[in-house]
Amino acid sequence: MYTALIVAAGSGSRTKLPFNKMFYEIKKKPLIMYSVDRFLADSDCEEVVIVHANVDASRMTTLTKNMVKIKLTVGGTTRQGSVYAGLKLAKSKYVLIHDGARPNISKASIDNLKRAMLDQGAATLAIPIKDSLVTVENNFVTEFINRDTTYLVQTPQAFLTEDILKAHLLANNSGTVHTDDVSVYLDKFNKEVKIVLGDEDNIKVTTKTDLQLMEALL
Repeated sequence: MYTALIVAAGSGSRTKLPFNKMFYEIKKKPLIMYSVDRFLADSDCEEVVIVHANVDASRMTTLTKNMVKIKLTVGGTTRQGSVYAGLKLAKSKYVLIHDGARPNISKASIDNLKRAMLDQGAATLAIPIKDSLVTVENNFVTEFINRDTTYLVQTPQAFLTEDILKAHLLANNSGTVHTDDVSVYLDKFNKEVKIVLGDEDNIKVTTKTDLQLMEALL
């Protein structure tokens, strides 16, 4: 039914590791493989496309050797470019685009997202904001944001592959840059994206502290 597209092309410099955080081992297992194994365990997942940095090509090839559902490709200079590179390899009707830096994705979240995807055509995991949010100019508060209608977007984000590929192609041709795939989709299509309640433990590993937290969660 779907392709899992895992974006792992960043450098992870904020973790202050001497290598890509995707290869950081927790319980003797590289971070990237937690997401890979979660998708491979789902019978609806027809293939996993991993987008990696060129410098990591050899290591990623060795790591996924003999895994028949895995496809590898080199990413671009931006997340948007990396996703587009992966989408060009996706063969399934639907695609779930996921950050490799979120290794603690749950089966329940994937299942809930799939149901919304089939019903709506596009969906994303997200969690409600707990804290108050403000906009700031020149170190002064200019506006409060209503937290009742504000969510933190997570991944995976799910789409009809044909639609999100077209949206990325249009974005590339117009020169617009986005930080996630829902924003690419909404910018190019007048279609709704369903919010699926995510999991607070579906944390994106960005800093060394996040790695320490993953040590406890995984």
